[in-house]
Amino acid sequence: MQIDNYAEAIALTEKLEATLPFKVRAGKPLLKTMRERGEIVTPDQEFTVDLVKYSGDIGGINCGLVSDRNNKERYVVSITHLKIDPNHPLAAEVKAYQQRRIRMLKLQEQKGFAAEILASQLGRKTKKRSHGFGRERE
Repeated sequence: MQIDNYAEAIALTEKLEATLPFKVRAGKPLLKTMRERGEIVTPDQEFTVDLVKYSGDIGGINCGLVSDRNNKERYVVSITHLKIDPNHPLAAEVKAYQQRRIRMLKLQEQKGFAAEILASQLGRKTKKRSHGFGRERE
């Protein structure tokens, strides 16, 4: 299953590259990871994005972050784990990309009714249900 619309993801990546550097804040998953590494970080801490690259359907749009000019530590993080400044000119477009990507990732991981609907929309065949241990109904 394709997660990103490739053309839209590339276009957004190029637009974001044109606005470098810009400020973001860490989302909950990134905050949790950083704290597990023993780093002191707050939800209000700002990071500067100085690199934006598209890593394909599997990785999506990734951002290179630095916390301040004196810190040589650098992070490369999926844009889905970031909160972009609401005043950024592409904030609405980034938010829409994040929501769509997260929704598609969740659907990809799900099994059951939602996955069956998605599979049927993509033209995939579903497995024929058998009755019992390999017996066909007569």
